[in-house]
Amino acid sequence: MCTPDRTGATPSRGLASIADLLGSHLARHGDAVATRHDAGDRYVDTTYAELLANAGALARWFLARPAPQQLVVTLCKNRPEWDMTALAVFHTANILCPLDITLNQGELEGLLSLRPPDVMLVSRAQLARARGLQARLGFRAELLVADLHFCYEDLGVSEGEHLPGELSLRQIRDQYRDCGAPAASPLLDDPATILGHYATSGTTGLPRIVRISHGNIVAAVDAGFDIVNLRPTEDVLNIGAYTHIATLIEFLVTKTKGFAVSYLTREPDEPDVLEDEIDKLRARGVRVKALMAVPKFWIYLLKELLEELKGKPVLRDLGEKILAIEKNGHLQNLGMIDKAKLTATRLLLRDKLGGHFSYGISSSSKLDPALVEIFGKLGITVLDIYGATECTGIIARSRLNEIHPGTCGRILPGLEWRLARPRSLPGWVEPVGLLEVRGPTVAAGYLGVGGATEPLALSPDGWLATGDLAWVDEQARVRLVGRERELIPWAGGWLLDPQHLSNLVTRSIAVKDAMVVHTHPADPRLSVYIFPDWPRIRQDVRWRRDVAAGLTEDQALRPHLGEAIRYAASLVAMPAELDTNRIWILPRKLERTPTHKIKYILERSRLQEARGI
Repeated sequence: MCTPDRTGATPSRGLASIADLLGSHLARHGDAVATRHDAGDRYVDTTYAELLANAGALARWFLARPAPQQLVVTLCKNRPEWDMTALAVFHTANILCPLDITLNQGELEGLLSLRPPDVMLVSRAQLARARGLQARLGFRAELLVADLHFCYEDLGVSEGEHLPGELSLRQIRDQYRDCGAPAASPLLDDPATILGHYATSGTTGLPRIVRISHGNIVAAVDAGFDIVNLRPTEDVLNIGAYTHIATLIEFLVTKTKGFAVSYLTREPDEPDVLEDEIDKLRARGVRVKALMAVPKFWIYLLKELLEELKGKPVLRDLGEKILAIEKNGHLQNLGMIDKAKLTATRLLLRDKLGGHFSYGISSSSKLDPALVEIFGKLGITVLDIYGATECTGIIARSRLNEIHPGTCGRILPGLEWRLARPRSLPGWVEPVGLLEVRGPTVAAGYLGVGGATEPLALSPDGWLATGDLAWVDEQARVRLVGRERELIPWAGGWLLDPQHLSNLVTRSIAVKDAMVVHTHPADPRLSVYIFPDWPRIRQDVRWRRDVAAGLTEDQALRPHLGEAIRYAASLVAMPAELDTNRIWILPRKLERTPTHKIKYILERSRLQEARGI
C-alpha cells in the first residue's frame, strides 16, 4: 500500500534557500530578541541585529579560508555562539556537525574518526576534551573558543591561555565585523550540496552520521513551518540541544519568523531547576508560551504536579482521581470533577511554567497518549512529533487544532509512505507493518570512513525503511508500535516496547530513572532496573518512619519501588509481568542519548553493576 498524505494544506514556504537567513530574514527582525541564554544568575538577551552582525563576521572569516565544504564540529550547549556559527556555516556552504556533550568518549572518537573536522566550536568547559580528542585521534582542527558570552556551562571554568590553533571567537568577530555583507556560497544554488552531518540516536548500536543536503533542509523547514507560532511578546522555551535534527528545524523556523527562544541548558528534572529558571524569566517579564522537549520531560512535569497536589488538602483528591481515571482509561471523566478544583489545578500548572504557557512539542520517541489527554484536560496542548535523522527530523506531526492521542499526527505533505510486510499483532485491530517513506526530506546517505557517502537502506524503487513498526490510518495518522530492533518478542506473538515501559516506571516520584529488560529468553518476567530518587525518598515521611523503626534503607525503599512497578504495569495491557520479587538498584542514572532514549546495548552490558533487593 502506498498512500501519500493529501489531506493537509501545505504550509507557506519558509525558505527558498538557507542563504535567505543572513541575506534578508534576520535583518527584518532588527532589535527584536532572538535568544535568551542562562548566565548563571540571570538570562541575557541577544537581538537579531547582534546575531546578524556576529554571524556575518564569522561567515566572512569562513569565506576567507581557501578550502570549500569544510567540516565544522560543535561541542557545546545551546548558546549564542552556536547560533552564529550554524548560520555562518550554512551561509558559506560548509558542513555543520553538532555533537552532543553527553556523548561518551567511545561515541565521540568513533564519529570524529570518520572524517576529522577542519574547525571545532568549543565552549571553555569542553576545550580540554577537544584537545584530548585531537591528541588521541591525531587530527589538528582549528578550535574556535566560544568567548563572546558567559553562559551557565562556563561557570567555574577559567579562561586560560589559548594554544596554537585555538582562536578567540570574540577576536574573529572584531576583526571581520565591518567588512561588508558576506556573499552566500554559489554552492547553495545546488540543492544536493551537503550542509549537515547529524548523528543518529544510537539506541541499538553506535551512532551513525547522516548527510543532510541543502534541499533536505529547505523541504523540512517548508513542511514544519507552522510548528511554532507565537505573538511578538511571547517566547518558546528550548530544553533540547540543537544536536538533535528535529531541533534544527525549530532553530531555522524561529529564526525565519523572528521568534524569541529562551535556552534552558540545565537539567529540568533536577530539584527546583525548572521553576527557578522560569522564575528568572518571569522576573524579566518574559512570557513563555511554548516549549520543545522529549517525552521524559512531560512525565517529569506530570509527576511533579501530582506530588504538589498531594501536599494541598483541598486538591489532593483531584490528583488521586487523575491517577484513577488514567488507570481505568476514562480520561473524559476528568471534565466531571469539581470545576473549581480543576480550574485551580490548571492555574497551578500554568504558574509552574510562567503563567502564559499553553502548548508544548514532544519529539524523539513515542508519547504516552494518556499524558496528552491529561495535559489537554488541564489546559495544555502537547503536540507529538515522530521523525528520524534520515528524514531531516520530521516524518509525522500533530497540529494545534488536530490532536489525536495515541497518534504522532499526520505524515508530512510531500512524503509518500507504505507499510512493508504487514502483519497482525495482539492488541492491534489493524495490521501493522514496517513504515517506509520517500520524498524530499530523505537524506543523501551516511558518512563513511574517509568522508565517503554510504547509501541509506533504500529499496530498489527508492523507499527508506525507517525501522519502525506502525499502523497508518486513512488520514495518514501514524500509530507507532515501536522500533522493531528494540521490541521484546513475547509469547502469543506480542511485541513489547521497553523504552515505553521504562518511561512508565519513571512516573513514580520515587524513581529517578528506570530500565525494563528481558534478561534471558527463558525468563518468565521482565526485570526492572531502577535508579531511585534518593533525595526525595529520604524526605518521605513513610520511608523515614520505617528506617527509624529499624528497617534498613533498602527494606524501607522496597515498598515504594514495588508500588511504582505495579502502577506502571497497570497502565498497559500486555501478557508479560514486571518482576517485583527482585528489584534491581542501579548505582547511577542510565546513559541516554541526546534525545533521552536509553542506550540499551551499552546498559545491558553493565547490568552486573546493579544490586538486587
